[in-house]
Amino acid sequence: MVAPAYFAQPTTTRERLIAAAFRVVARDGLEAASVKVIAAEADITPGLLHYHFPGKAALLEAVLREALANYLEASARRREASPPERQLADYFKTSRASLEAERDFFKVRLAFAAAALTNPSLAEVLRDLNDASARETALTLAAARGETDPTPRDVEIGRLLKAAIDGIMLSWLADPAFPIDAAADDIEKAVRAWIA
Repeated sequence: MVAPAYFAQPTTTRERLIAAAFRVVARDGLEAASVKVIAAEADITPGLLHYHFPGKAALLEAVLREALANYLEASARRREASPPERQLADYFKTSRASLEAERDFFKVRLAFAAAALTNPSLAEVLRDLNDASARETALTLAAARGETDPTPRDVEIGRLLKAAIDGIMLSWLADPAFPIDAAADDIEKAVRAWIA
């Protein structure tokens, strides 16, 4: 299991719980990730878990929100450091470089997405996370034109790209032989065509 760097060095009890929840879901799946198992993984009592989070759903939401916050921060840094003519190339280069490191995060996020299909409160959280991720992509598309404000078309492409990447990641996670590099090439070509 490869944990994203932002879950690797937890210092507070809350951070330890978030990192433990990530590891348990990535390793054992969402159904097996009980409060008791997560607390044991964090080496704390279940009561202490409930002190920080009202339940498993809130803890899993914190895992996803923490990962999203880190993604948004890293993306903003990349966007600010890249000139307009390098925005798309740097976006895709960074995305490709993070594939293996983020493999388990995609497992956790997609497990959460599957659970959201039958749980309205989880669906609302997932919608918020997807919107934030799509907006970040839209900001990159605007930056590629030397602009700061995304157009409605940028937002539309950001949402489409988010959905396409989710499908590609699901295929890759389910089948290690899936041609992830070819899919990444095709997505990059498609985005360049969409914004041309």
